[in-house]
Amino acid sequence: MNSSGTWSPNSTLAVTNLTVCHEKEVTLKNVSFTVQGTKKIGIIGTSGAGKSTLIDVLSGFLPPSSGTVKIDNQTVSLYKGAWQKQTTYIPQHPFIFQGTVKDNICFYRPDATVEEVTKAIEQAGLEDFINQLPNGVNEKIGEGGRQLSGGQAQRIAVTRAFLSNRSILLLDEPTAHLDIETEYELKEVLLELAENKLLFFASHRLHWMKEMDMIIVLDKGQIAELGTHEDLLVQKGEYYRFLQSQMEGLV
Repeated sequence: MNSSGTWSPNSTLAVTNLTVCHEKEVTLKNVSFTVQGTKKIGIIGTSGAGKSTLIDVLSGFLPPSSGTVKIDNQTVSLYKGAWQKQTTYIPQHPFIFQGTVKDNICFYRPDATVEEVTKAIEQAGLEDFINQLPNGVNEKIGEGGRQLSGGQAQRIAVTRAFLSNRSILLLDEPTAHLDIETEYELKEVLLELAENKLLFFASHRLHWMKEMDMIIVLDKGQIAELGTHEDLLVQKGEYYRFLQSQMEGLV
């Protein structure tokens, strides 16, 4: 990170021997990788492989049992300081609290101007939804308010992310519970959001992986393979088998 604490194209993140033990069960074991600059990093694996655990550690929600994390050769904590101030986390089911649409959008930026909020809404493609609401951005949502579909909740989470404009994005299966049509509508928006940022994207849907600069393939909490989509196809290892099994499921 540069002197202002902002992740930049020259920043380097080095994760070494990251291990997480939960109730005597090892959910991540000796995970090591290095990332430089504004890259899109895919994290894949079968259910229980450790994808969400790795995202939780990188998001600062889960302390590792052992291992080190360095930024530009300086050991850092992921739970405070510059890293936390630069991260935006979007899970499968984003947190929608009781309040207005605008309140929820401004979760990270309560001081945002009307112009900034409007721009973020346009970037996330939330306009059609808001235009249908009787009270527009002042419509009550969350507990006791209007109920949202999964796609609508994700659009609000993405709008938050555009508005906050933080340098590091952590996405944990953000489209896993959406239908294919809604997922593809969001795909272009999420890729635009990731431009010029460091993105970690955990998913079991492999069509996202073609968009990634590097893919971490997890198996039983360990890194089975590391590389680009093309590299991993050539290796015909775990990633290749995973892809084959998904294609067979479509036949």
